Amino acid sequence: MDVQSPAWSFELLPNAGVNQVFGLLDLLRAYNGKTGVANLNLDLRVDIDELLPIVDTAEYIGFVSVQQGEISLTDLGRKALSAKMTERKRLLKDRLAILEPFSEVARLLGQEQELNRLALGRFVNQKFGYVSDLHVAVNLLVSWGVFAGLFRYDGESGKLLPRDEKGH
Repeated sequence: MDVQSPAWSFELLPNAGVNQVFGLLDLLRAYNGKTGVANLNLDLRVDIDELLPIVDTAEYIGFVSVQQGEISLTDLGRKALSAKMTERKRLLKDRLAILEPFSEVARLLGQEQELNRLALGRFVNQKFGYVSDLHVAVNLLVSWGVFAGLFRYDGESGKLLPRDEKGH
């Protein structure tokens, strides 16, 4: 089965979590950085419908490249994979800071100083139109941004906050 990479602009909602994407990168390392998407499908014993969102998210971030059914680690993917956690987060923060919707959310937070989940959901709907599972999309957006240190999340109030002056 030939899996083609979807053609999109640099606007994509992440469809997979941080751990799933780094798990994919680890598996690719076992293949010396390159293999067929079909091999991953067999090794992971997951349905292609579960694998493709992980591949799409890793490709969107720039960690992998997919061409004609072959998936390979990019230089950024190799660098992130070999980095210690603090460096991995810094690499990811630098990357997400220039990608939509993360750059736009960070800009909004700079203006508004906080965004609740409802406002973030409205933003996602305005930016991307109908999203089949808005709750999951918002959760993934928050988890990637917080993991990378692009912004903070206050679980008690349910609000997204800009990084503080110390960069936390």
